[in-house]
Amino acid sequence: MKARVFTNGDFWVTGRNLRRGISLAALDGRIIRIGDYDECLDAFPRGVKPEEVDLEGKTVLPGFIDSHIHLLSFGLTLRDISLADVTSIEQIKAKVRAKADTVAEGQWILGRGWDQEVFAENRYPTRKDLDEASGGRPVFLTRACGHIAVASTKALEIAGITRDTQDPPGGAIDRDAYGDPTGILRESALELVQSHVPPVSLEVMEDLLKQAMEHALSKGITTVHTNDGQAGFTGTMDLYRKVQSQGVPVRVYWDIPVEFIQDLFETPLRTGDGDDFFRIGAIKLFADGSLGGRTAALEAPYSDDPDNRGILVVHEEELKEQVYLAHAQGMQVAVHAIGDRAARVSLEAISSAQSRLPANHIRHRIVHAQILSPHIITEMRRVKVVADIQPKFISTDMRWAVERVGAARMRSSYSWRTMRRAGIPLAGGSDCPVEPLDPLLGVYCAVTRKDIDGNPPSGFFPNEKLTLDEAVKLFTLGGAYGAHQEHKKGSLTPGKLCDFVVLSEDITAVSPDEIKGLEVLLTVVGGEVAYRKP
Repeated sequence: MKARVFTNGDFWVTGRNLRRGISLAALDGRIIRIGDYDECLDAFPRGVKPEEVDLEGKTVLPGFIDSHIHLLSFGLTLRDISLADVTSIEQIKAKVRAKADTVAEGQWILGRGWDQEVFAENRYPTRKDLDEASGGRPVFLTRACGHIAVASTKALEIAGITRDTQDPPGGAIDRDAYGDPTGILRESALELVQSHVPPVSLEVMEDLLKQAMEHALSKGITTVHTNDGQAGFTGTMDLYRKVQSQGVPVRVYWDIPVEFIQDLFETPLRTGDGDDFFRIGAIKLFADGSLGGRTAALEAPYSDDPDNRGILVVHEEELKEQVYLAHAQGMQVAVHAIGDRAARVSLEAISSAQSRLPANHIRHRIVHAQILSPHIITEMRRVKVVADIQPKFISTDMRWAVERVGAARMRSSYSWRTMRRAGIPLAGGSDCPVEPLDPLLGVYCAVTRKDIDGNPPSGFFPNEKLTLDEAVKLFTLGGAYGAHQEHKKGSLTPGKLCDFVVLSEDITAVSPDEIKGLEVLLTVVGGEVAYRKP
């Protein structure tokens, strides 16, 4: 038996009111008692002497659950150029030029994280920009959102993209005044180039995934709902299992790419199957793109682009069939829907499946749920979906969100408090690598609705702020509920898995603006210390 008693902690057991100076007893990875030290010692079977860990009066929260992430994708970005901090196309060119000096001729240069909204040039980068810096090498740089990319001329040539190439279904190739590709690709058009990028070896992928999982533990994350598939259906499962076996105990709820749906159905596995470290999650579907890239599907045109309503990346009838196919097999779906049109067609697809085969227990999910309307919020409640929200988005999107959709639509967008009051279950994620892998940043943005610099002082549409208790539950019980695991994790309750995080300061005592600066001192998974701050 593995027995531990964690002493002298301030435990987040009943929400904001901490139970101070108490202990937690863990036996074989589960909590058996929380209370006074002597009570916890008495909870162990006779003859069992637990190891003691002194928490030194620090605040203890349930282990964080990131309800929407691309963890393997994040790992793969660790080998590429990081463009999250660039503020101009000239800086992109400088990074590409520096990378070109280190790689062989013909080798691909990859990167991610740029955002044209902050560029001094006030425009998208083009293939000609990349050509100036790449020395003729193929370059493919993905925007922060992951739904738009820019490719160099060499990359377009390898992919066979010319002025005569037709836009693929659910995607677009940007063209200049002469009809030639600019290098900007949107939605499904990215695959035209991505399919030609040499695959990463399993050995490299394993090392990068291990780094990503170790980073997650350092941020207090004990469970991820991750949407990945770069190693194939069985290969991706094997990859996570292998890294976990190397002593990196991040629990995984795998949201499976829709292209693997037939592979899945050839097995007996369905949503929830697995063990406490790896479970089958939802089928991940896409309805639209990103708001920042103006590919999110809207009912009315973009306020700053009157000829554009975004892109539905699959036809409405196809989405209905995808949802029903999963639903009929007892599989949860997680549908990416940012725009109000995308949310509507996603809800219609889920409602149609439920009408054909009633099964409200599956807990289908709408991922992002950003641009909404009162009617959509009512439908979300009626259809009983879980809303997977990313509070950190607000710190980035507030720079241009009103310009995109106008003030009227913004009143029912990023509407976390309204959804909660409507009775819609909420789960919190980061969508990393779109945003940093750090739940405390998500909590900060949920309670303040400010950017990282603390602006605006009163918050962006502050009526939609969440309380601290609500924000913490987004990243604990909310994620557990979204995975049908609220009976096993998400709170510090006897009988549940002993997953928790120890913070540097009392999160209930610091000001909301200070939450983003808190540090993780200790991450415990299954009663074992998985991370300790150096």
